[in-house]
Amino acid sequence: MNFLTGFWYAAGWSSEITTRPLARRILDQPVVLYRTEGGQAVALDDCCPHRMVPLSYGTVEGESLRCGYHGLRFDCAGRCVEVPGQTSIPPRARVRAWPLVERWQFAWVWMGNPEAADPALIPDLPWLDSPQWTCATGCVTYACNYVLLLDNLIDLSHTSFVHRSTIGTDAVARTPVKTAAEGDCVRVEREMHDTEPSRLYQKAGDFKGRVDRWQRIDYWPPSRVVIDAGAVSVDPAEDGRRINTRVINIITPETSRSTFHFWAFARDFKLDDRSMTDFIGDSLLVTFNEDRVLIDHQQRMLDERPQQRMLDNSADLGVVLARRMIDRLLRDQAAASGAD
Repeated sequence: MNFLTGFWYAAGWSSEITTRPLARRILDQPVVLYRTEGGQAVALDDCCPHRMVPLSYGTVEGESLRCGYHGLRFDCAGRCVEVPGQTSIPPRARVRAWPLVERWQFAWVWMGNPEAADPALIPDLPWLDSPQWTCATGCVTYACNYVLLLDNLIDLSHTSFVHRSTIGTDAVARTPVKTAAEGDCVRVEREMHDTEPSRLYQKAGDFKGRVDRWQRIDYWPPSRVVIDAGAVSVDPAEDGRRINTRVINIITPETSRSTFHFWAFARDFKLDDRSMTDFIGDSLLVTFNEDRVLIDHQQRMLDERPQQRMLDNSADLGVVLARRMIDRLLRDQAAASGAD
C-alpha cells in the first residue's frame, strides 16, 4: 500500500520518548525514537548500517545513540561519530534521521521529503494544552488498515449497537446526518433533540433527565478526526446544565494491516476531578477495544473476499468523501513523484 508521506504523523506521545530507545514502525518503516540527555527527541532509521541490527537495542549516551551490537555511535542527524577500534569513519556509516517536532503533547514525525517538513503544517490541537480543558489520553493498536479506522470514526451510527455501555444510545443511529466537504475537511453533523443521555454523559454531566445532544465530526487528511460532542439538559430545573468535549483521534499507520490510534478525550468541566478523568479514560478504552475487535475481524474478512465490495448507505457519505479525498491525494503524490 502507498501511504501519504507529505504530512506530519504522531510518532507517539511525548511522554513515551525517553532515554530508553523505543522501536516503532511508522508507514511500514522501522523507526527508533529516543530522547538525548539534553532533552531532544530524535527519530532515526532503526537499522545500524554495520550489521543491520536494530538501533533500538542500543543505549543513549549524551546526545548520541550507541548501537548495542558493535558499539557504533550516531549523532541526532544520523551521522556516525565513533567506530570502536578504528579512527576512520566510512562515509556509508550513517542512518536516516526523520524530522521530529514536539507539539500538543505529541512527537510528530515527517516521513516524506525532509526539505518539505514545515512545522507550521502540524495540526492545531489547542485543547491538549489549554488550562480551560483537561484530558484523558491513550493509544490503541488495531490489526487493520488505517482507512477502516477512519471509517469507524467518521460514521458514528455504529455506537448505538456497539457501545451501549458507554457512549451509544438509540438516537445516534436513527438521527439523520448532514455531511459536507469544504476544502480539505469533511464534516458530518448530527443533532439529537430531547433524548436520553448516554451512560458516560449521565455520569460526566450529572444529568437527571433528557438532553439535547450533538456530534460534529471533522476529518482532515491523512488521518485526523476531531469530534466536537456535548449535551445540554432540556429540564428547566437543571438551568441549562451542559458539557462540552472534544474527542481527538490521531491515526498513524504502522503497516498496511496495523494502525496506531492515539486518542484524547478533552473536557471543559470538572477540570480538577481526577476520578472523572480516570472514569472517562476507562470508558474510552472499553469503547475503543469494542471497536478493535470488530474492525480487526472486518480486515480479515476483506482479505478473504478481495472481490466483494462493501455496501454504502446514506450514513456513509462522510466515509465516501474521506476515501475520495485520500485517493485524490495519493494520485497527486504519485504524479508529483513521477514528475520528479
